[in-house]
Amino acid sequence: MKTELTFKRFYSLAALFLLFSCFNAIAQEDPAWLMESWRTEHYPSNVYIKGFAQDNKNNNETLAEVTERVKNMARSNLSESILSSVKSVNESYSQSEMVGDNEVVSESFKAEIEVSTDLEINGINVDTYMKNNIIYAFAYANKYELIGFYKANLNLQVQQIEGHISTANELEDDREKVKAKNEFEKALPIFEEVKKAQGILTAIDKNITEDGLKMQKTMKLYNDVMQAKARLEQGIIVFMYTDEDVFGEKVNSIENGLKAILAENNCRFTTVEEEADWKIDINATSREYNYSNMVYFSYVDAEVKLYKTPSDKHVFQQEFSEKGAHSKSYEAAAKKACNTIGKTISEKILNWINN
Repeated sequence: MKTELTFKRFYSLAALFLLFSCFNAIAQEDPAWLMESWRTEHYPSNVYIKGFAQDNKNNNETLAEVTERVKNMARSNLSESILSSVKSVNESYSQSEMVGDNEVVSESFKAEIEVSTDLEINGINVDTYMKNNIIYAFAYANKYELIGFYKANLNLQVQQIEGHISTANELEDDREKVKAKNEFEKALPIFEEVKKAQGILTAIDKNITEDGLKMQKTMKLYNDVMQAKARLEQGIIVFMYTDEDVFGEKVNSIENGLKAILAENNCRFTTVEEEADWKIDINATSREYNYSNMVYFSYVDAEVKLYKTPSDKHVFQQEFSEKGAHSKSYEAAAKKACNTIGKTISEKILNWINN
């Protein structure tokens, strides 16, 4: 009886050992994708774009670090296949062709489609495997899924650009030039995403047309934005009227000082009120204050009104006072005050016209 139990234990242990060996053998079996022939057969180039990489683990790297590094290498290899395809397409579009008796060069795609070397593509899957201190990575993406994704993205990006342009045009019509310029500038980063989408689609969809890439549409939108920016960078147009009375003498000290400061802040000036974006109306008078220690003191009081044109909307009004001192006369003291009050007024004005 004892012998029979011993044999049963022996067979049980032997069975467990064999079972463990089988599991261990299965666990150690290399994934099929390590073989290039398998990748080519199961991930054909007409359906997938692929990238493969392998590298040794360095002594100073953790498993997570080396795995991520090799995964990025595989992604880069996949991206490089896109880049080479874009370059090939660009070159083919830049070849010369005969039109009648003349040779011309078509550069419609070459000039517009650009993809940077640090291209990041959405929808990439990466499998990894480690054996004998070597990490392997296989990156792959379905072309048709990518085409659908980037076509949808391209449509969305065009709509976003059109939205910014529409808002900017409305602001410009209302003479809100600073806000309009900011709105146009919001569209510029989206054009970089557009070029990326166009480049990827060009590489992976050999049947896509210029219309499918929205080339003419996006080129026109880009030109519209750049022309608007150039137009708005000419500055805010200001019409200014001042009536400055220094003890009966008409001067232009406040006007000249204020214009100098506003010009430094991208403003231009017009004598035609209808052309202006903003209108400034200043009425200034002077008054004696006192004479002390052989110094004359005078005040200049200025009432400032700001209007938004063309509606002539009254948006701001305030009275300012500035004290001046001079050893010569009350008039000289008042003129000195006129020369400095413009800085105080400009700070208030700029808060309105730059927002």
